[in-house]
Amino acid sequence: MNSIGRQLGLGLVAILLVAVVLVGQGSVWLFDQALRQYLARSLQSETDSLLAAIAQGESGLFLDQSRVDPDYQRPYSGRYFVIDGEQRWRSRSLWDARLPLDADGLHNTLVAGPDGQQLLVWSGRYQIQGQSLDVSVATDYLPLLKAFDRTRWTIWILGLITIGLALLVQRWLLQHAFEPLRRARTELAEWHVGKRLKLDESVPEELEPLVSEINHLGRQVEQIIQRSRAGHADLGHALKTPLAVATTLLQRAATEPSPAAEGALKAMETQLEAMRKQIDRALQRARLAPESQVSQRFDAADDLPWLLDSLRSIHGAGIEVQTQLEGQAQGQWPFEREDMLELLGNLLDNACKWAKGRVLLSASLGAKGLSLAVADDGPGVAPEQRAAILQRGRRLDEDVAGEGLGLAIVADLIEVYGGRLALTEAAQGGLEVDIFLPAPRWSVRSEA
Repeated sequence: MNSIGRQLGLGLVAILLVAVVLVGQGSVWLFDQALRQYLARSLQSETDSLLAAIAQGESGLFLDQSRVDPDYQRPYSGRYFVIDGEQRWRSRSLWDARLPLDADGLHNTLVAGPDGQQLLVWSGRYQIQGQSLDVSVATDYLPLLKAFDRTRWTIWILGLITIGLALLVQRWLLQHAFEPLRRARTELAEWHVGKRLKLDESVPEELEPLVSEINHLGRQVEQIIQRSRAGHADLGHALKTPLAVATTLLQRAATEPSPAAEGALKAMETQLEAMRKQIDRALQRARLAPESQVSQRFDAADDLPWLLDSLRSIHGAGIEVQTQLEGQAQGQWPFEREDMLELLGNLLDNACKWAKGRVLLSASLGAKGLSLAVADDGPGVAPEQRAAILQRGRRLDEDVAGEGLGLAIVADLIEVYGGRLALTEAAQGGLEVDIFLPAPRWSVRSEA
C-alpha cells in the first residue's frame, strides 16, 4: 500500500536535490563569471602600468624594470607578462612558460602556466612611439578554482543537511495534519461499538466535507433503522387484530357449516385483504432510498403523462387533472423515479377520489429544492382534522376517513427526504397539499 507520507517525502527530496544542485552550481558559476570580469579589469590596469614602464632609449624602446612590480621578478609568483615588438620582454616569474598573444581582451579559457598553475590571460595590441606591441598579462586562477570547489561542496553539504531537516519537519507536519484523521478513525471505532452517534465536526476545513458526509450518512442510517423498527411495530399492531378475527372466523366456519359460515369466510377475506395492505405499506416504507444516485431519475416530460393517463383510466374522464410546471420542473427532477411516481400517484389518486371534477398539480424546481402543490375542488378537510390525519401511527380506518392510505405513504416519503408537508384549503374549495423536498446533497455539489 502506498504511503502518502513516503510519496510526499520522495517528492520533497527530489525537488530539494534539484534545487541544491542548481543553486550550488549556479551560484558558483555566476560568482566565477563575475570574478573573471573583475580580474579582467585588474589585468587591463596591469597592462597600462607595464606600458607606462616602457621608455624611449638611445637604441630604441626599453622596459624600465624599476617601474615593474617586484612580483613579476619572483619565479612562479602567479603574476606574469609578455611584451612582444621589435624587442621581447617577459617577466622572470614566468620562467620558461609561454603566454598566448593572439587575443584581444580576456581569453575564453584558462591557460596552463608554470608549476601546474591555471592562468587567466588578458592580451592586447598597442602603439608606442610608432611601434606596435603585443602585450599579455596573466594571473594565477587556480587558488580561486579550489575555493570554488570548496564552496560548492559546502553548499551541497548544507543542502543535504537542509533536506534532512526538511524531511523531519515535513514528517512532524504530516503527523500533526493527520491527527484529525486518526481522531476520526477512533471516533468511527467508538461509533461502531455504540459509544457515539456522530463524529466531531471541529476539524480542518479540508476534512469538514468528509466528516459532514459521514455524519449525514449516519443520520440517514439511524432514520432507516428507526423507520424499520417503527414499521415492524406498526405492522405487528396492525396485524394482531385482523389475525385474531380471522382465527375466530375460521374456528366458527369449521364448527358451524351454514350460510353464516359463508359470511364469516367473506369477513375473513376482508380481514386478510387488510393484512395484505398493511404488509404492502410496510414493504413500501422499507424500500424508500432517497440518497441513491445510481437509480433512474424522474423525468416530468416522460413520466408525468404516463401517470396522468393511468389516473384517467382509473377515475374516468369526469376528473380533469391539470398541471402547471415552472422552469426546470418541466425536465428531469433530482429524485428517484419510483419514489416520485409513488408520491405523485398517491397525491393525485387521493385528490381524484375526493374531487368533484378538477385537480391541479403545480410544481417548481430550483436550486434549493422541489415545491409541489396538489389541489382539488372536493369537500376538503376541516382544519381541526388536518393535524389528525397527519399524525404518525394512524391506521387504515382513520386514514380512509380523511385522505386514505396514500397520504400516510406520502408522509413517510417526505419524512425520509427531509421535506415538509402542509395541508391547507385550496382556492377551488377542496384540500391543497403543499410539499417541499430539499435538493439532494449530491445534486447541490454537482451544480457547484
